[in-house]
Amino acid sequence: MNFENNMRFNAINNLVKYAREFGHAKIKNAGFSDTEHHICTFLFFHGGVSQDDVSATLVMDKTTVAKALTSLETKGYIVRQENAVNRRKNALFLTEAGRNSVADFVGIYSEWTALVTDVLTPAEKDKFFEICARVSQRAKQINEELI
Repeated sequence: MNFENNMRFNAINNLVKYAREFGHAKIKNAGFSDTEHHICTFLFFHGGVSQDDVSATLVMDKTTVAKALTSLETKGYIVRQENAVNRRKNALFLTEAGRNSVADFVGIYSEWTALVTDVLTPAEKDKFFEICARVSQRAKQINEELI
């Protein structure tokens, strides 16, 4: 690997690092862990999914998801309901308290994205997000091939 390629990777890594730091600060102030926030945000838009669905969609370890769900349930932010189609899987839903808490910070990464891309023109933003989506899809494909 040459120096230029290493610097390019560092630029991508730093972008992700800054996003996480921004979000982490806001999430912590709301009383959630990063994992709890990620799961609650997903459930905010996709209630009624199973624990396995959460794990697979968010690309999170099943044990990590299980621990976060237990914590969220204890805090009164989610409920598990028996799935009518498959009784072995529970459907996950945010409670009213969970929806109210999540609504306050559900858009933090949208806020961050808007702030950091305000240096781009609308056309540049469209192209940037298109390229990010393609590169992300390729990264996923490469990782799946390794496993």
